[in-house]
Amino acid sequence: MEKIKKELLEAKGWKVGTVAEFLELTPEEAALVEIKLALTRSSKKKEKS
Repeated sequence: MEKIKKELLEAKGWKVGTVAEFLELTPEEAALVEIKLALTRSSKKKEKS
């Protein structure tokens, strides 16, 4: 996210963070989500070929 946009959102009272922070994921859980996303993207690319 652009620094200016982040600052504007925070000035209006919004909290800015990552999905992992929002969902309170451990580093291991976040890594598992990333692995699953990578596998899904890979399989979708192969389907199109």
